Amino acid sequence: MSTELLFLLGTLAIVFYIWQKRTYSFWKRHGVKSIRSLPLLGNTREFLTGRVPFFEQIQKFHQAPGFENEPFVGVYMAYRPALIIRDLDLIKTVMIKKFQYFNNRVLQTDPHNDALGFNNLFFARSPAWRELRTKISPVFTTGKIKQMYPLMVKIGKNLEDSAERLGSGSNIQVKDLCARFTTDLIATIAFGLEANALQNARSEFFYHNKAIFSLTLSRAIDFAIIFMLPALAPLARVKLFSKETTKFIRSSINYVLTERERTGQKRNDLVDILLAMKRQASANSEESLKTIDLDYLVAQAAIFQTAGFETSSSTMTLTLYELAKNNDLQQRLRQEISDFFGDEDHVSYERIQEMPYLSQVVNETLRKYPIVGYAERECSQPDEGERFSLDPYHNMVLPHGMSIYISTLAIHRDPQYWPDPEKFDPERFNPSNRDSLNMDAYMPFGVGPRNCIGMRLGLLQSKLGLVHLLRNHRVYTCEQTVDKIEWSPVSPVIASKHDIVLRLEKVSG
Repeated sequence: MSTELLFLLGTLAIVFYIWQKRTYSFWKRHGVKSIRSLPLLGNTREFLTGRVPFFEQIQKFHQAPGFENEPFVGVYMAYRPALIIRDLDLIKTVMIKKFQYFNNRVLQTDPHNDALGFNNLFFARSPAWRELRTKISPVFTTGKIKQMYPLMVKIGKNLEDSAERLGSGSNIQVKDLCARFTTDLIATIAFGLEANALQNARSEFFYHNKAIFSLTLSRAIDFAIIFMLPALAPLARVKLFSKETTKFIRSSINYVLTERERTGQKRNDLVDILLAMKRQASANSEESLKTIDLDYLVAQAAIFQTAGFETSSSTMTLTLYELAKNNDLQQRLRQEISDFFGDEDHVSYERIQEMPYLSQVVNETLRKYPIVGYAERECSQPDEGERFSLDPYHNMVLPHGMSIYISTLAIHRDPQYWPDPEKFDPERFNPSNRDSLNMDAYMPFGVGPRNCIGMRLGLLQSKLGLVHLLRNHRVYTCEQTVDKIEWSPVSPVIASKHDIVLRLEKVSG
């Protein structure tokens, strides 16, 4: 080996040593307690090697031994320092009281090559985010959801028919059935389309919805960058949706927008809102030109479709799993469903909101299984004026761009807030127990101004699916039912590693 090569290797080794010593001493230099890290991998070895999903990695940080009494813990996302906030008061400060310093998400995709990912409401950055949320919010008002409800009931009845076709005594993959139901719901109430996922096993809508959450190695790398190293997103040209899914969503929404403009039909849905945005931009020379770009409009539809499909179907699936393991609870809920249906073939919008035990059951599912599993924000310090610090816990002023993470999964399963947290107990949410609950420790839809915009609609979807499925059927565990749910290591949201299989039985009366 030549002297020059040895010198070069030696120099690189010294540079790397100095870099990693400097990089991984960030929290020590600032006097913040931190979890011991590894060079290059930081504290995220388990996530980066595919052993645990990202939300579980955040949960492990929160629950790290020796930090039980700390309001926050320093970690390294590979080489990037980040803060895990554990204290509920500090969480409220960051997410609500001092939101002006934390109005952006950490997550990012490529702003230049991923129009569908970068421009949608979930990923949008301030000030574009605030304007976009204001425009889309009308879709989710109580009045609009109430107008959608008859369309939703129709899909609920289709779910009943599908359960009938499966046959009494069948062992079913519950997630598949629930996901077909939510696919049909989102397609009809958001876009005015019939996805026919419940009737057609080969539904194209269903196929592409599933594909969004089915990760290949290259897609797993994309998601790792989006979640953990967003600064690399433009360099790696990562995209939220695959080429195939992007093409399908773009063509579907383009068709709907074109048809709606041609016919002039109004359905008070997301498409009407998007067309109004397009018209407003065309009439206003000061409006950003991107608002009338097709991909900008499609981006909003894409995230609506993605989030609505996965979260509600997972909530339904995990509820049915817990009810199958707790027959007394299931019977109590089925009795309430029978009472509220009466002699009708559906439950009205007002009545489904009034079902007390149904609400308790769904709330407890979301307590034990908060579907996203964590929340995150990026610190945005102003160029001038007061800067955000960790006072009164610490005198550190957070650097601009610092990532903040909160483990909703860990908080939802913390025995100091939820006694016997592994037990599925809807009585926690009985109104008579309200005074004993710390609702600051309950955040299934996020916290603060950037919480889930579709929260009410998502809850209604899950409830509607459950009442129509359990109206004439019961679910039981079977020999294929998993004893305990293990998380899928490649899923970006809470999902079982193994299919959840239950036995479906027809019940008369």
